[in-house]
Amino acid sequence: MEQNDVIRKASGAVFKGIKVAWAWSVSFVKIRVYKLRLRVAKRDLDGRTARLGMEFYALYRRGETEILKSVVITQQLKIVEEAESQVLDLQSRIDTVDEEYRKKKDAIKA
Repeated sequence: MEQNDVIRKASGAVFKGIKVAWAWSVSFVKIRVYKLRLRVAKRDLDGRTARLGMEFYALYRRGETEILKSVVITQQLKIVEEAESQVLDLQSRIDTVDEEYRKKKDAIKA
């Protein structure tokens, strides 16, 4: 009986290890994909912010006094806000995947 108990415990531990490794692999791939998307989104945000700055400066150089009421600036601000929200959304997705992995890992080990 002792040998069967040891084998059962060892096989259970190995099975738990495999399940944890699988959960880690899935979360690793998801996080890598989201981080790739995040880099692209950050680059896009930088470009859109630069474009907003260029529009702002162009209006300033023309002597516009009501720059914030300009239609071009308002449109550019909306575009920058959308890009920023996309970056924040991707970051929250990465955090969510990481938290899900930790919960799965704790559930498997319990």
